[in-house]
Amino acid sequence: MVKTKRLYDAIGELDGDRILVARHWPRGVSKERLSAQWLMNLAPSKELVRDWKERKISWDKYTCRYHEEMCSQREAIRELANRAMRGTITLLCYEEENNPCCHRHLLKKLIEREQQKNQ
Repeated sequence: MVKTKRLYDAIGELDGDRILVARHWPRGVSKERLSAQWLMNLAPSKELVRDWKERKISWDKYTCRYHEEMCSQREAIRELANRAMRGTITLLCYEEENNPCCHRHLLKKLIEREQQKNQ
């Protein structure tokens, strides 16, 4: 199972393996406090984030570019899909959970697609 969560939210008993998918480690948060594996390569590039925040691109364009960036991360995505088939993984990022415009939701779909291929 793949879940998503804001990294500042409390650790839950049902989080399973917690995975930070942000480009930068959060300031003031210790590794012990976050209790997560850090996979920075699954975060969008600095340029992609900048273009989105500066409103140079639409969410659809952001999604396309993120998917293009993740082509080089297929093995990592495949590994997360395998882990999610064995138990729960929770993808962590800075954005509020209810924000649909966050890459962790896109990553979750990529992982779930990979799981479907393996079933």
